[in-house]
Amino acid sequence: MNEFDPNDYRKRVLAAVEKRGGPDTSDPFELYDLPLDDDLTDAEVAARVAEVWGFWQRQRDHPKYRVLVALLVATHDERSAELLDAGHRALAVARVRAWREQRDSARYALLDSAISRLVARHGGVPRDKIAGLDEVGALAGLTPAEVAARLRRHRIIDPARPTDRGRQVRALLDEFGRLTGGATPATLLVLMGLEPTASEEQVRAGGAAWRSRARELPAGRLRAVVDELLVHVADLLEPGRDAVERYLDTVAAEVAEHLRPRVRAAVLVEDRLVAEDHAFLLDEAVALGLDRRRATAVIVGLAAELQAPIETAPPVEPARPALRDWEEPLRAARAALRAGRPVEARRRVEQSRRSAGPDGATPVRAVADEITAVLDEADTRRLAAAAAAADRRWVEALEHLEHLERTAADVPGHPADDLATARREVAEADAAVAAALAGPDAGRAAALAAVLERCPGHPAAAAALAQVPLAAPGWVSATRDARGNVVVLWEPTADGAGYRVRRRRADGSWQVVGRVADAAIEDGGAPVIGTPVYAVSAVVGGRTSAETRSDAAPVPVAPVPVVPAGPAAPVDVRAVRAPDGSVRVSWTGCGDVEYRVRSRDARGSWRVVGRTRATALEDGGAGPGPLPTYAVSAASGGARSVEVESSPG
Repeated sequence: MNEFDPNDYRKRVLAAVEKRGGPDTSDPFELYDLPLDDDLTDAEVAARVAEVWGFWQRQRDHPKYRVLVALLVATHDERSAELLDAGHRALAVARVRAWREQRDSARYALLDSAISRLVARHGGVPRDKIAGLDEVGALAGLTPAEVAARLRRHRIIDPARPTDRGRQVRALLDEFGRLTGGATPATLLVLMGLEPTASEEQVRAGGAAWRSRARELPAGRLRAVVDELLVHVADLLEPGRDAVERYLDTVAAEVAEHLRPRVRAAVLVEDRLVAEDHAFLLDEAVALGLDRRRATAVIVGLAAELQAPIETAPPVEPARPALRDWEEPLRAARAALRAGRPVEARRRVEQSRRSAGPDGATPVRAVADEITAVLDEADTRRLAAAAAAADRRWVEALEHLEHLERTAADVPGHPADDLATARREVAEADAAVAAALAGPDAGRAAALAAVLERCPGHPAAAAALAQVPLAAPGWVSATRDARGNVVVLWEPTADGAGYRVRRRRADGSWQVVGRVADAAIEDGGAPVIGTPVYAVSAVVGGRTSAETRSDAAPVPVAPVPVVPAGPAAPVDVRAVRAPDGSVRVSWTGCGDVEYRVRSRDARGSWRVVGRTRATALEDGGAGPGPLPTYAVSAASGGARSVEVESSPG
């Protein structure tokens, strides 16, 4: 063990502890500058503890460290107790060594998470994001050199251009369609069930509803795709209407690329864009996510590229030269395609193909390709409609079936009964949502949940339910059990609620511990030093309540009424302070009952420490100073005994 150097200790230990947030983020060996590996005698350890204790006393007025030193002085007895005994010290070495390894690996967790999201979104780490990663690393105490060393594992790429963003969104929407087995949403707005003219409030409400739905998705590729799409929604749509307009301009460029060969095919056949083709292509541009104004501008621009005039109304037919043999069936094929009869159009194209020579090969092939694309989409939508109907997702089924009715009415396997059923179910769901919104607030959540049970994915019901507030747990407590695990308890809320539990890390960030249906969870992965802060929120049907934290001020609890027929009260309740600062509460009981332990602070407020069927419980949340008063009661069959207060052990 090296000589104690006050200046070196100040720079090496106090500075590090201050930066991490205080003595609760450290361990006694670091605080008293003791090595973990040396086989020290009790006398050597006692001498070093005395040296450090004297140094703290002299630093009470230090301009930078006086608050930290005051905390260390106040908790000196508890922090040094296990170091002064060889047996306790050996156990502490093993515990602290494991905790330090865990802390060091956790330093990179926040940075690695940020890097993995960038790689998943961009295929590498964009060069212009490195400065931001330095800031993320700094939150965990990493230097820029340590961040740079971590980045050597990944490919550094140039910043993404705006067109790259459009391709990323398009690829994610395509993958979303494949993963869900349905048709690919044309745009981010279509994904949220919104029109291109949606207001800022509608966009934000749609984003909020989708985020609530995303939280309920299990971990996997679909959840990752939805999370990435919601990042693009936040960046491209939610900043305001101007951002939506810019996004739609990008979509218009994609739609123009998609429609260019179809416009070219129509012009090749007719030498102009006739009124029927113009109307058909205009509707298709709108179906691809554009508003009417942009759709018109796209068609006009494509026709101008081909120097083709546009007929906006059927002209009076002038005398025309006789048609060649292949032209009449080709025109009939296009007319059938516009009328939503692709099977008939395919038959007409085959007639035209048999008569067409070199002059007609190109227009015939262009129309045939267009028919093939329509038939392929019809197959996809027919399967998606069947899957949606089987799962009672009637809104989705109706969208597919109505599209089939418009564009592929003569394709086999498109029964009218399915369309009528979907329309009836959606109409009934719409009426039920309107009734729920007009009804009393108390029953609104249950009524909307019933709509979603009958018609899953109904957008109006999901959006309305997301706006119904959900009560948060009234209190949350966190205590260590005899094995050292942290037991988190909270007040249950609504029937059928699930709960999300998060733990605060030393750097201030939060980590999800788990999602449970009960009002308790055991955290075996908690840091071994101190008791962390936990936050619990209730989750019901896609809604998430506000969080209640374990370090919130305790709510005074009304006295529990005495039930004469209740179980026998516990006896001999004792509270004893352990060397690590926690308090062990023990009692004598009998029978198969559940015990509730509460503690009373100096202000007279009660806090629930925990519930157990054993006859002892450790309170890791007890503060320094005098022992609190504890009260233990027994419960069985809905009845509770009187509370028995503790006496010092």
